[in-house]
Amino acid sequence: MSTDRSPIVGIDLGTTYCAIAHYDGGKVRFFTNPLGQELTPSVIAWDRRSQGMVVGRQARDILATRPEDAAALFKREMGRDTTLTIGDRSFTPVELSAWMLDALRADAERALKCAVTRCVVTVPAYFNEAQRFATKRAAETAGFTVERVLNEPTAAAIAYGLHGAAPAGDTASGDTASGTAPTDDEKRFLVFDLGGGTFDVCVMELFEGMLEVRGVAGESRLGGEDFTEALVKFALEDRDFDQIAREQPDDLALVRKRAEVVKRTLSRWPRAELLLPEGLGSDVVPVSREAFERATASLRERMVGPCRAALRSAGLKPDDIDEILLVGGATRMPGVRAFVQDVFGKAPLEGPDPDRVVAHGAAIQAALCDDDAGVRDLVVTDVASHSLGVEVTREIAGKRHVGFFSPIIHRNTVIPTSKVEVYQTVHDGQRAIDLEVYEGEARRVQDNHRLGVVEITDLPRRAAGSDFSVRFTYDLNGILEVEARLSGVDRVFRQIFHREGKILQGDELIRAQDRIRGLKADPKGRPRYRDALTRADLLWRELPAAQRPILDLAIDAFESSLGDSDTAQMESRYEALNQLCDQLGGKDRW
Repeated sequence: MSTDRSPIVGIDLGTTYCAIAHYDGGKVRFFTNPLGQELTPSVIAWDRRSQGMVVGRQARDILATRPEDAAALFKREMGRDTTLTIGDRSFTPVELSAWMLDALRADAERALKCAVTRCVVTVPAYFNEAQRFATKRAAETAGFTVERVLNEPTAAAIAYGLHGAAPAGDTASGDTASGTAPTDDEKRFLVFDLGGGTFDVCVMELFEGMLEVRGVAGESRLGGEDFTEALVKFALEDRDFDQIAREQPDDLALVRKRAEVVKRTLSRWPRAELLLPEGLGSDVVPVSREAFERATASLRERMVGPCRAALRSAGLKPDDIDEILLVGGATRMPGVRAFVQDVFGKAPLEGPDPDRVVAHGAAIQAALCDDDAGVRDLVVTDVASHSLGVEVTREIAGKRHVGFFSPIIHRNTVIPTSKVEVYQTVHDGQRAIDLEVYEGEARRVQDNHRLGVVEITDLPRRAAGSDFSVRFTYDLNGILEVEARLSGVDRVFRQIFHREGKILQGDELIRAQDRIRGLKADPKGRPRYRDALTRADLLWRELPAAQRPILDLAIDAFESSLGDSDTAQMESRYEALNQLCDQLGGKDRW
């Protein structure tokens, strides 16, 4: 914990809106921006009149009329080696996020009349380590000491009163009460978090003052903005959308702004109208709620997989969930609420404002970090949101193939944790090993995120198959320590990995491409074989650790048959793989 005793705030750095709050004297207080609003749009723009950068609503208005002068949705790019342009300037997602965080800090300092340098900042539960590190770095760039990077669903669970600090609702002053809410001693619940740009599902359990994360899943590029974009394409379905995007970006930006208003209107009323701008003919497009839900059906279908994966990781079925908590403004859409009730068989709780609940919980977590006597003690456990492991070589059909992923710490393992796996050398007299470290859920490393490499050198010459152990130790701060030790050798090779990712380039990219070329199998031109492998790979990502090896063997057996001329064996193993997928995954949704 920091020795700095300045006020510690909770921040929800959202894709479309941000909020900042502080717990003090038994209440959570939301700080307002200069326009008196508790929610600040996550948009930054260049204002030609003032010749300066602006944030929030003013920037969002510029985005609607001059999109080339504004940047939005940059949270989706966190952890990526990319830039976004505002006018003739280029900014990284970290720089833009830091700009937003600095504006929020100024709002808090204006209200508290003192320096604010400590925070708890939230991230989607399914953010990977590069994205979490980028968020922390953005906060530090804005002048904060980050006391905790908190998962958004965990913050929401805290705010819903699952430890006795439930918000009583909004007030004009920006203060919310935080009194004692009735809670059960043991409860299983699911947080369904659909924000502006990200989607998380988190299964949690409350037991004797401990809030335990049992399973997480999600998508970092699915949210309310995708529903708005679907409505835009619905309104322009008789026109060449790509041409409009190329030749009339200002008109398209205005359509998006109006579509957002129509989307919100359809959450309250069964019908609305979308007026196209003059450049597109000023046509009025009638939109019914039913038409909107048909246009967004594929987006809701994408939510099924994460819901299923989170439940499977927790070893639960929908009927085992006691309560469902909704988080994120996009959960106001009737179609989303109906989806939740249909999938889980029960209505979600009617709780606090879904736009503010994450910042509220972050403020309470900040008070816990600060040992504030006004909040009840709560132990919060977290889990690894993605599997961590190494690249290994496998023998398939008598040939060695590189590029396979061997998880050591599996997704949804409670952290901090330390796990060991034993591997064998591949070549006789092998003097060195490049232990490539990856994060992800795919069977092949090419589809996962590379964290780095541990170089093991000057090994004694031994026969192939000599054992060496690899230990992964992972803590709550996102520090991964990798240790490698060869059996009978008194040397330890150790490497520390922080929450920072890199994009493959140069020699690394060439090596990755070589590995990909070496892994290409011949599916004999049969689409159903390719479909079976795709289905099996996706199911493997969702399965708990104990079931993965079973499916692994079946996939390897089928892939080995693809290179042979024995069509009978190929068909037999194809059928066996399909049957196993049916058994492990079920033919229905769950």
